[in-house]
Amino acid sequence: MKALNINSVIDPSLLDKGIEIRLKNGEILTQQFAKANDFFLLKSGRVRFFLAMDDSGGEIEVGESDTRLTPIGWSGFNAPGRYATTVKVDSLSATFIKWNHEELREILEANPELGTAFLRDICGRARDLIKIAVKILNAKAPSVLPSLPESANGFTITQPSPEEDLVKFLRKSSFFEAFDEVPLEFLTQNVERRMYAANETIYTQDKKSDGLFILGMGKVRFSYHSENQANVSFTQITTPGFVLSWASSVFKPNIINAHAVQDTLVYFVPQTSLDRIIKLNPAFSPQYFKRLLWLISHQLQAIRARIIASRLNHEVVAISNLIDQNSARLTLTSPLHKIPHLLDNKLTVTDAIDTLEHLKEHGTSLEKTIALSSLDILEGIRKEQQFYKGLVNVYNSVVGAPKDLPADQVRKISATAYRKIFDQQEHIITGTENLPDKSGNIFIYNHLRNHTYNTLPNQFQITLDSHFISSMVLMKKYGDPGLRIVRVGLSKEFAHQEYYQRLGHIDVFTEDSGKKPKKLKKQVRQMFYNEAGAHLSKGGNLIISPEGNSYSTEESPGPFKSGAFNLALSMKKEPWIVPVAMANFEKRARNNCFSCLILPPFKVSDYISDPESKTEMKQFLSEYQETYRIYVERALEQSKKPLV
Repeated sequence: MKALNINSVIDPSLLDKGIEIRLKNGEILTQQFAKANDFFLLKSGRVRFFLAMDDSGGEIEVGESDTRLTPIGWSGFNAPGRYATTVKVDSLSATFIKWNHEELREILEANPELGTAFLRDICGRARDLIKIAVKILNAKAPSVLPSLPESANGFTITQPSPEEDLVKFLRKSSFFEAFDEVPLEFLTQNVERRMYAANETIYTQDKKSDGLFILGMGKVRFSYHSENQANVSFTQITTPGFVLSWASSVFKPNIINAHAVQDTLVYFVPQTSLDRIIKLNPAFSPQYFKRLLWLISHQLQAIRARIIASRLNHEVVAISNLIDQNSARLTLTSPLHKIPHLLDNKLTVTDAIDTLEHLKEHGTSLEKTIALSSLDILEGIRKEQQFYKGLVNVYNSVVGAPKDLPADQVRKISATAYRKIFDQQEHIITGTENLPDKSGNIFIYNHLRNHTYNTLPNQFQITLDSHFISSMVLMKKYGDPGLRIVRVGLSKEFAHQEYYQRLGHIDVFTEDSGKKPKKLKKQVRQMFYNEAGAHLSKGGNLIISPEGNSYSTEESPGPFKSGAFNLALSMKKEPWIVPVAMANFEKRARNNCFSCLILPPFKVSDYISDPESKTEMKQFLSEYQETYRIYVERALEQSKKPLV
């Protein structure tokens, strides 16, 4: 068999033992989950990597490569030896060098020095696939979170305590648990104990690494900065024994950045010491690089799972896929199998997160790795679950407030609680300079429908936009959340009635209130004018949606009704009308930014000369609805800009 003429550090004699195959565009090289009998290196052409989504044949692209000698099928080096992805040719044709895994293993075992060099080279090339995946993730889901403050590398070398047993510590690491104690003892003799203060840089993206970094205790955050300054934040690692960086083992620079989030202990093994151990221990060398391939596989799985989550906007699908990829190695009784089912219902999401947190600390090596990746993917859902629990808690605090507590005090307590909830979510408020100095104004807003996910177990939907205005705008500015105008609930809506009656808001009939006798509607309308007018006269603020119905941000605002404006014109001292444009409050909290734009106040009398003229009012409402539509578009646009 003639030698394959390719520039590579891989020994030509080893390349000579492979066979060359050629596939056409669209042909499949490896099938996900199939037995990994063969190992390949890409010689020419382009390939794309796919993950299966379900049993119907759906799949999603998670990577690509046209780099010569890209490794494919290295999962066969470790149990259970099944292909991690489906690989398809994406060029007119592609050629590959192919080895049978069993035959390749015999060759490498017969020549340990050759085997070590080969496996090290494959690890380096597999590492490049991680870099490609990170760039894809960065393009699909750039973070809007600011980076940690830039800091020069800084650490303090400390002395180990007498009771510190590093060999025992490494044996608990999911990476090092596969090794015998002898090489681990060699490693621990060369360990440097480094302490990093909060915000200090542990290592920097694209910089040369000079050793192995292992987390001892503390918290580390990873991030990636692209050429266009976009930033992706990865999971914050707290797991002792986690390998933070291994790039030096394959003579490559770091792909990402690592910062200490808090005071953090890192065990550092210089690459010179690691190379000496590799050279002096032939049995350890191939085992180390095979284990490194195992680690690279899991890191690649984790990043590709995030790509799926960002593309489909569905974290549950991504985690289900991640678990499916490892199902051949998981026991049938592993709690991981129930995670997708627990995540599928908002009432059991907390159970799923608690299970993953437990497995991250106490699961098997594989369970720890999958749990850690899953928790990273679930960062948005975890925040959303906290948001949902906050809504439940505030509802309970309102309806459970002491009966002798005045309604205005209940409103203040609930507004303070809502502020804590919204403070934990992405939001933006602009135009606060337009707020009148004194209260006694009418705040109008475009009312957005509720997302069904936020429906409480008693089927009550808390209106997020109006509560946001009360807690995040009025309470902050005036020390009072104001009085809201709310619809009269249907007879079956006991939760709606119980909640708003306890808050003491003013009732009005809307289209959603059902059919009521005209006489009753007229009485309620007059009560609205009486109560609302009295509240304004006392210097209180009112929050009113002129639409009488709710819409999506894109549909908003709907047709305006005259109630709020007639009220203003009827007052002896005409109040300011303060327009507040809202966006995204009908969307789920995860991966969302609630947006609020406060516009300059105005007097209705500036636009309507005759308060009794229905024609003037009708024309004003029609024109002002179009003006308001522009406000809503501005509110939506500002939510798309990165927060700093």
